[in-house]
Amino acid sequence: MKSLYLILTVLIMNVSAWAQDNTTTIYLIRHAEKADASADPHLSVAGKQRAQQWSTYFAGKDIAAVYSTATNRTRETAQPLATAKSLQVTEYNAADFYLGSLVKKMGGQSIVIVGHSNTLPKQINQLLGKDQYTDIAEAEYSQLYTITITDGIPTATVQKL
Repeated sequence: MKSLYLILTVLIMNVSAWAQDNTTTIYLIRHAEKADASADPHLSVAGKQRAQQWSTYFAGKDIAAVYSTATNRTRETAQPLATAKSLQVTEYNAADFYLGSLVKKMGGQSIVIVGHSNTLPKQINQLLGKDQYTDIAEAEYSQLYTITITDGIPTATVQKL
Protein backbone atom coordinates (compact mmCIF):
# COMPACT_ATOMS: atom_id res chain seq x y z
CA MET A 1 0.00 0.00 0.00
CA LYS A 2 2.87 2.39 0.80
CA SER A 3 4.31 1.67 -2.64
CA LEU A 4 1.03 2.66 -4.27
CA TYR A 5 1.00 5.97 -2.37
CA LEU A 6 4.60 6.59 -3.36
CA ILE A 7 3.86 5.90 -7.03
CA LEU A 8 0.78 8.14 -6.97
CA THR A 9 2.73 10.94 -5.27
CA VAL A 10 5.52 10.78 -7.86
CA LEU A 11 2.97 10.69 -10.68
CA ILE A 12 1.12 13.74 -9.33
CA MET A 13 4.39 15.64 -8.89
CA ASN A 14 5.40 14.85 -12.48
CA VAL A 15 2.03 15.94 -13.87
CA SER A 16 2.26 19.17 -11.82
CA ALA A 17 5.76 19.89 -13.07
CA TRP A 18 4.67 19.22 -16.68
CA ALA A 19 1.71 21.58 -16.34
CA GLN A 20 3.94 24.32 -14.95
CA ASP A 21 6.43 23.87 -17.79
CA ASN A 22 3.59 24.45 -20.28
CA THR A 23 2.59 27.74 -18.66
CA THR A 24 4.15 31.05 -19.57
CA THR A 25 3.30 34.10 -17.48
CA ILE A 26 3.89 37.62 -18.75
CA TYR A 27 3.49 40.54 -16.36
CA LEU A 28 3.15 43.94 -18.01
CA ILE A 29 3.41 47.23 -16.15
CA ARG A 30 3.55 50.82 -17.24
CA HIS A 31 6.60 52.82 -16.23
CA ALA A 32 6.29 54.58 -12.89
CA GLU A 33 5.60 58.29 -12.38
CA LYS A 34 7.86 60.55 -14.41
CA ALA A 35 9.59 63.65 -13.06
CA ASP A 36 8.42 66.01 -15.81
CA ALA A 37 6.96 66.23 -19.32
CA SER A 38 10.29 66.36 -21.17
CA ALA A 39 11.01 64.07 -24.11
CA ASP A 40 12.79 61.41 -22.03
CA PRO A 41 12.15 62.10 -18.35
CA HIS A 42 13.57 60.26 -15.39
CA LEU A 43 11.36 58.98 -12.59
CA SER A 44 10.06 61.32 -9.93
CA VAL A 45 10.53 60.56 -6.23
CA ALA A 46 7.08 58.90 -6.27
CA GLY A 47 8.12 56.96 -9.38
CA LYS A 48 11.26 55.65 -7.70
CA GLN A 49 9.16 54.53 -4.73
CA ARG A 50 6.72 52.76 -7.06
CA ALA A 51 9.59 51.02 -8.88
CA GLN A 52 10.72 49.67 -5.50
CA GLN A 53 7.14 48.57 -4.75
CA TRP A 54 7.06 46.62 -8.02
CA SER A 55 10.35 44.98 -7.10
CA THR A 56 8.89 43.98 -3.73
CA TYR A 57 5.71 42.68 -5.39
CA PHE A 58 7.71 40.38 -7.68
CA ALA A 59 10.17 39.27 -4.97
CA GLY A 60 8.39 35.95 -4.36
CA LYS A 61 7.87 35.17 -8.04
CA ASP A 62 10.29 33.24 -10.22
CA ILE A 63 11.07 35.85 -12.88
CA ALA A 64 13.32 34.73 -15.74
CA ALA A 65 13.64 38.03 -17.62
CA VAL A 66 12.86 41.74 -17.36
CA TYR A 67 12.18 43.77 -20.52
CA SER A 68 12.04 47.54 -20.93
CA THR A 69 11.88 50.06 -23.74
CA ALA A 70 14.95 52.30 -24.16
CA THR A 71 13.57 55.27 -22.23
CA ASN A 72 14.80 56.51 -18.88
CA ARG A 73 11.46 56.08 -17.14
CA THR A 74 10.98 52.44 -18.22
CA ARG A 75 14.57 51.41 -17.51
CA GLU A 76 14.42 53.06 -14.09
CA THR A 77 11.15 51.25 -13.33
CA ALA A 78 12.59 47.88 -14.40
CA GLN A 79 16.04 48.17 -12.81
CA PRO A 80 15.20 47.59 -9.11
CA LEU A 81 13.43 44.35 -10.01
CA ALA A 82 16.22 43.22 -12.34
CA THR A 83 18.82 43.99 -9.69
CA ALA A 84 16.86 42.10 -7.02
CA LYS A 85 16.60 39.07 -9.32
CA SER A 86 20.25 39.33 -10.52
CA LEU A 87 19.04 39.89 -14.09
CA GLN A 88 19.92 42.35 -16.82
CA VAL A 89 17.18 44.55 -18.27
CA THR A 90 16.65 43.57 -21.90
CA GLU A 91 15.65 46.49 -24.07
CA TYR A 92 12.98 46.14 -26.74
CA ASN A 93 11.51 48.39 -29.40
CA ALA A 94 7.77 48.74 -28.78
CA ALA A 95 7.11 49.46 -32.46
CA ASP A 96 8.16 45.98 -33.60
CA PHE A 97 7.73 43.95 -30.42
CA TYR A 98 5.37 40.97 -30.57
CA LEU A 99 4.50 39.10 -27.38
CA GLY A 100 3.94 35.88 -29.35
CA SER A 101 7.62 35.83 -30.36
CA LEU A 102 8.61 36.31 -26.73
CA VAL A 103 6.38 33.41 -25.70
CA LYS A 104 8.13 31.16 -28.22
CA LYS A 105 11.52 32.28 -26.93
CA MET A 106 10.73 32.22 -23.19
CA GLY A 107 7.99 29.57 -23.05
CA GLY A 108 7.33 28.02 -19.67
CA GLN A 109 8.83 30.96 -17.76
CA SER A 110 7.67 34.19 -16.15
CA ILE A 111 8.64 37.53 -17.64
CA VAL A 112 8.11 41.18 -16.66
CA ILE A 113 7.71 43.83 -19.35
CA VAL A 114 7.81 47.54 -18.56
CA GLY A 115 6.29 49.74 -21.23
CA HIS A 116 4.03 52.66 -21.97
CA SER A 117 0.38 53.64 -21.62
CA ASN A 118 -0.26 53.47 -25.36
CA THR A 119 1.79 50.37 -26.25
CA LEU A 120 1.13 47.75 -23.58
CA PRO A 121 -2.64 47.43 -24.22
CA LYS A 122 -2.03 47.14 -27.97
CA GLN A 123 0.56 44.41 -27.46
CA ILE A 124 -1.80 42.47 -25.19
CA ASN A 125 -4.69 42.87 -27.65
CA GLN A 126 -2.51 41.65 -30.50
CA LEU A 127 -1.59 38.50 -28.60
CA LEU A 128 -5.20 37.87 -27.54
CA GLY A 129 -6.51 38.56 -31.05
CA LYS A 130 -9.18 40.96 -29.78
CA ASP A 131 -9.53 44.57 -28.59
CA GLN A 132 -9.94 43.91 -24.90
CA TYR A 133 -7.84 46.75 -23.43
CA THR A 134 -7.67 50.48 -24.16
CA ASP A 135 -4.78 52.87 -23.57
CA ILE A 136 -3.88 53.39 -19.93
CA ALA A 137 -4.98 56.73 -18.46
CA GLU A 138 -2.21 59.31 -18.21
CA ALA A 139 -2.35 59.45 -14.39
CA GLU A 140 -2.54 55.64 -13.94
CA TYR A 141 0.65 53.86 -12.84
CA SER A 142 -0.61 51.00 -10.65
CA GLN A 143 -2.12 48.54 -13.12
CA LEU A 144 -0.66 45.08 -13.48
CA TYR A 145 -1.61 43.13 -16.59
CA THR A 146 -1.03 39.39 -16.32
CA ILE A 147 -1.11 37.13 -19.34
CA THR A 148 -1.06 33.40 -18.69
CA ILE A 149 -0.50 31.10 -21.63
CA THR A 150 -1.20 27.44 -21.00
CA ASP A 151 -0.94 24.95 -23.85
CA GLY A 152 -0.93 27.87 -26.31
CA ILE A 153 -4.11 29.49 -24.99
CA PRO A 154 -3.66 33.01 -23.60
CA THR A 155 -5.82 34.56 -20.90
CA ALA A 156 -5.37 38.05 -19.52
CA THR A 157 -6.32 39.87 -16.37
CA VAL A 158 -5.69 43.35 -15.02
CA GLN A 159 -5.57 44.42 -11.42
CA LYS A 160 -4.74 47.61 -9.62
CA LEU A 161 -1.99 47.35 -7.03
